Amino acid sequence: MKKFKSVIHRVILLMSILALTACGSNATSSEKGSESPDKGKVYNLKFNIPYPDNQDPNNPRYYAMHWFKEEIEKRSEGRVKIELYFNGQLAQVPEMLDALSSGTIDIGYATASYYGDLVPEGFITYFPYWAKDVQEAYDLWNNTEIGEIYNKAFKEYGATPLLNTYAALGGWLVNKPVHSVEDMNGLLMVTMGGLYNSWYEELGINGVEIPHSDWYDALSRGIIDGIPTGFQALTIFKLNEVVKYVIDPPFVDAQMGNMFISNKTLEKLPKDLQDIIFGVSKEAELKALDATKKDKDKVLQDLKNYQKKNGIEVIKLSEEEQQKFVESVQPMWDKFASLSKGNAKIIEIIRNNIEEKKKE
Repeated sequence: MKKFKSVIHRVILLMSILALTACGSNATSSEKGSESPDKGKVYNLKFNIPYPDNQDPNNPRYYAMHWFKEEIEKRSEGRVKIELYFNGQLAQVPEMLDALSSGTIDIGYATASYYGDLVPEGFITYFPYWAKDVQEAYDLWNNTEIGEIYNKAFKEYGATPLLNTYAALGGWLVNKPVHSVEDMNGLLMVTMGGLYNSWYEELGINGVEIPHSDWYDALSRGIIDGIPTGFQALTIFKLNEVVKYVIDPPFVDAQMGNMFISNKTLEKLPKDLQDIIFGVSKEAELKALDATKKDKDKVLQDLKNYQKKNGIEVIKLSEEEQQKFVESVQPMWDKFASLSKGNAKIIEIIRNNIEEKKKE
């Protein structure tokens, strides 16, 4: 009986060793796979874009879409294929971040401020007066902690930031003359939602939600008094035909568009392909920045043309009134800072930068 038990014991011990060896073999195989990826495997990535197609190399978005896709496919030697889906075919803006986090889509592009309720740091991408122009915005983002704080927050949510595009000149397009902060009181404006509601309250503005496609009709029929948006909208949505006044200076001269890749997608990609994607993203961002600076000149020239052709009046605020507008947004900044430690640090950096500029 003792001999029989000894045999059984040896069999069990042998089976345990074989099982452990098998597990060790799988782990080794996985590690080798990450170091020596299968060069023949093709990764097909779905890129969701909520906006219309734009193939104009003079437009910043071109570099975040077509140039980005073409360069990655070329540099990966076809191992990565990217399919572009425009007009939100896979996910509209409100659902896109969660679609990225879940891995339903691989890459997405939108303005991260839409997701401020989910990731508070995202509000900074369409924030009033945070940077005087796109170059200062780029420098603050990359040479201070702002970009790191933002990247960490979105990565923790499940979507890793890839690049930012910038658009200059965002402000008030109105059909009633505005020469002061007091003139904003009682106006009915398209709402930006989120933290903008607190700024609207400070200014006495009544906000109403209206989709982009209905802006023209709402302005032409006098349903609303104005819209806070990029001056490019005068051309894109033909608002030059129904807008009477443009308020200068703009309250945001560094609107941002933001591209993300799903964490789940990144985890599937070999490191050499990840490096290609991050490298192309950085180059695309710089090319888009250069295009933005050139595009700003075009937007300003278009505005001059609309002044002559459509009779649009550009109202230049006095320095005193400009300062009042900056002061009116401070409660919004304070509310932003209260949402997270990262947000508090971002506002601290912005305010310190403003003070430093005053000393120059």
